Amino acid sequence: MFRLDLDRVALLLGPLLVLGFLAGVVRALAQRPGLAPPARRRLEVAWVLLLLVGAPIWLVLAVVIGVW
Repeated sequence: MFRLDLDRVALLLGPLLVLGFLAGVVRALAQRPGLAPPARRRLEVAWVLLLLVGAPIWLVLAVVIGVW
């Protein structure tokens, strides 16, 4: 029967939660009033890249180092 190892799941998903939190912080910074449009655009790109690039990189790294 399938047995879920909570330590391994936490080790795999913990960094993904941190990435999501950081992306949220960057997105909140991008929504500040009075921010110059170029700075706003850079922050908007940064939070999307954190999710679209950071998550797959972590998942590949987790497989390489043997977390999963």
